[in-house]
Formats: sequence, structure tokens, C-alpha cells
Amino acid sequence: MTKGNKQRVYIYFAAVAICVWFVVAPHTTVGQESPGKDKLVVETLLRLKRYDVSGNEKWKAAVGRHLQTIKGTPPYLDLVKAFGVTDAIPDLLELAISSHAETIGVNAASVLLDFKQSALLLNEINGGDSTRALAIAGALSLSAHPAGYTILKPIVTDASSSRQIRSVAIRGVGTTKQGQQYLVDLLSAEQIPDELLFTTGTVLFGSSDPLIVKSAREFITLPKTANATPVPPVNELIRLKGDAVAGKVVFDNKGTCIKCHQVGETGKEIGPSLSEIGSKLSKEAMFVSILDPSAGVSHNYETYAIALTSGNVLSGILISRSDDEVVVRNAEGIDRVIAVTEIDDIAKTGISLMPADLQKVMTVQELVNVVAYLGQLKK
Repeated sequence: MTKGNKQRVYIYFAAVAICVWFVVAPHTTVGQESPGKDKLVVETLLRLKRYDVSGNEKWKAAVGRHLQTIKGTPPYLDLVKAFGVTDAIPDLLELAISSHAETIGVNAASVLLDFKQSALLLNEINGGDSTRALAIAGALSLSAHPAGYTILKPIVTDASSSRQIRSVAIRGVGTTKQGQQYLVDLLSAEQIPDELLFTTGTVLFGSSDPLIVKSAREFITLPKTANATPVPPVNELIRLKGDAVAGKVVFDNKGTCIKCHQVGETGKEIGPSLSEIGSKLSKEAMFVSILDPSAGVSHNYETYAIALTSGNVLSGILISRSDDEVVVRNAEGIDRVIAVTEIDDIAKTGISLMPADLQKVMTVQELVNVVAYLGQLKK
């Protein structure tokens, strides 16, 4: 039997199968659950390339019920896209937010862009919820979708956007050669503020185009380490081999990391626990977190500035807030309880409580060793 004949025979039996489903279940109504039959219908429709089921209520219902049984999985995204199930847009949005750093969340954002939902995603970025905004920007940055680039590009120069959002936008824009040249042009025009130079450099120094790298070096000075040696670009740091045992020594002593972070039962609970950080962040992300901590400060660890009626200003992480009092934790791990009546103003600074120049107390090798140590802290 030729290949063409085999295909025709398969399509014939597939068509028979879908017809049989309606014969053996004549009393099935829209909304009734029949997982096995629903799956058969979906698989048959895919084989027949019958993606438009809007004109058949039973097919549409079968697809809908089957999607509910696989929600949150890669096949769910494939079927939503294949059948054009726009009813799934709210679910896709929440998936993109909750899993923004994972493949499924990034792909959910891409499907939303395929569904022409740029306005919806932009509304989330500008919606005032910093956690959701960062999540959506992060998913778009990782998606490499052309429509995502269009959303992120204006954010790079938007002074009203937070440092964190703009850092994410720079990383997303810098995934393309066109975007890298755009960033170089902004550097040349002095339109990249100082606090975003490290992020911009990380992107451009990792370019495969030597001209882009050369241009970036003309505008960006790499930070210095303890022995005045410039820190190599992050794309070079991740290739260096570290000693985890020596890294723990630096982490506990010279690096002063243990004064703000917990590993197991050791350390202080000021910044995020690092007990399982090796399961959560890549080597690149760890280097960026150390060298430019304010670019990606974690939710719940953002620093607040509290202006008191006495004229003093306190800063630290917001631990709790009520109608009567605010509790803030400073860099030394000391909690301060402040009565609301004492507060003149309270504002998020966008700056991490973690020192920005930790590399100055370490050599390049010690920095690499610390990341090697962090990388082995896994579940």
C-alpha cells in the first residue's frame, strides 16, 4: 500500500471513529463528562485537521472538556493554539504570570501574543501590581516573540517604569541583533541611565557580533574586584570553573553573605533564603544577582524609605503593615516597629538592601567560587 493510500485509509477510519462516538453515545449532552471519548474526538479532529469546531457544539464541548483535564500542561497550550480557544485567554494569562520563568509560562505568553493579546499584556505591565508586571515582562523577555519585542522596546526608555521592569525589558530587547543595535544607539545618545548600564552591558557583551561588543566596551566600564581587576562580562564568568568548598568560606566570611541570608539553619533572615537557590537560578542569574542586586530584587524584599515626622528617614524591608503600625527590618536584621502617627511618608525605593559592590571585596576567582557554592544548594 502506498503512503498516500495509507493516509486516506487512516483518515477514513478516523472519520468513522468520530461518527461512532456519536452513535454509541447518542444521549451525551454538552457538559457531560466522558474523558476517554473526549480525548478520542480531539485526537481524531487533529488527525483530520478539523481545527474550527465553532460550528459543532458537540465537538466544541468535547475539546473544552478535554482541555480542562490537561490544564497547565504543554499539551494544553498546543491544543488551545491549534483549536484557537480564545476562551482560555484568562487561564493563559494566569499561567504566564505564575510560571513566568518556566517553559510553560513563557509559551503561554507566546500563545497570548499569537492571539493578538498585546494590549492585555501591556495592561498588566502598567496595572500597578509590580509582581504581576514583572512576571509578564519576564515571560515576554524570554519568549523571543516579535510582538513581545514590540511591547518591551518602549519600556527601556520609559523613566516612569521601575528599574526592575526596565532591566527585564533590556534583556528581552537584547535577544535580537536589531535590539542589540538599538541598545548601542541608546548608549551613544546617553539615554541609558547609570543604574541600567550593568544590565545593558551583560546583554551586549554576550552578543555574537564583535562590532556590538566593541561598541558596548566604548560606553560601559566593567566593575572592579578586590585587586582592581575588572570583572569579566557575565557570559565569560559562567564559563570559569569554581571551587564550591572555597566558595563557602568566602560566603561565610569575606563575602558577608551569611549576615543577610540563611542556608539551612545558619545565617540571618534578612534577604531570601538561599537553601535551594541552586534549583531556582542559573549561574548567569546568580552572577547578576550579586553584581547588580537591585536589577532583580525579589518581591517582599524590596527596600522602603520611611520618612518620620521627626525628620529622620529609616530604610529596610517591609515586614508588616497595619492601620496602627509598620514593621521594617534594616540591613543588620533589626526590626523596628513604627506607629503610623510617626510616619510622614513611606515609599518603595526600588533598590535592594543587598550591597551593590560586593565584588569589591572578592577576586574574580572568589566570586566564581561563591557561585559554584550556591549552585550546589539544591533540593
